[in-house]
Amino acid sequence: MVIANAVFGFIKGLISPATEIVKGWQARKAAKLESDLAINTARTASIIHTLKTKQEGDIAWENLSIDKSGWKDEYFTIVLSIPAILCFVPGMVEYVVAGFNALRGCPDFYQWMLGISVGSAFGYKRIADFMAIKKGA
Repeated sequence: MVIANAVFGFIKGLISPATEIVKGWQARKAAKLESDLAINTARTASIIHTLKTKQEGDIAWENLSIDKSGWKDEYFTIVLSIPAILCFVPGMVEYVVAGFNALRGCPDFYQWMLGISVGSAFGYKRIADFMAIKKGA
């Protein structure tokens, strides 16, 4: 029995440091996993905060644009509707086509200025959304 206890004590003496090494390795691995989880949680919270802030800013910008828009968006809506309406009036289609051909012949700077004016009336974001839909995004 004494020999068995001595052998058991000797084996325990050999295994104990290995057990401590494994426990230390497991503790370091658990600490790294907790650290990675905390970092990922912080990143996710930061992304959510950024998206919320951006969305709130977009809403505030849209509300300000609506408040400051005046009558120009209604004006351009009426002006842009006229050719569409005239296409249903007998004998007016050729005038609509001639008008668009005349616009096509205008200088580039005028076409750009007209596009910018319409874009500002309806809001740049709406034009960007329309172009994204047109491109299939």
